[in-house]
Amino acid sequence: MTKDNFLMPEYYNQSKPKKEEILVDRKCYMCGVKAKMGKFERYCSINCRNKATYMDVNAHGIKFR
Repeated sequence: MTKDNFLMPEYYNQSKPKKEEILVDRKCYMCGVKAKMGKFERYCSINCRNKATYMDVNAHGIKFR
């Protein structure tokens, strides 16, 4: 066995094949635009997400950026 024809053993392959995510038409929480989103997405774009979470109220109080 040389460096050129080395086969990786099966137990080293820890990656699982990703399933195709089902996209559903959802209304954006920030701007109200309907867009195709995944199961846990709630904003149509990164800009909407940034605007909506700018002053995020969490368990530790208001987070200012």
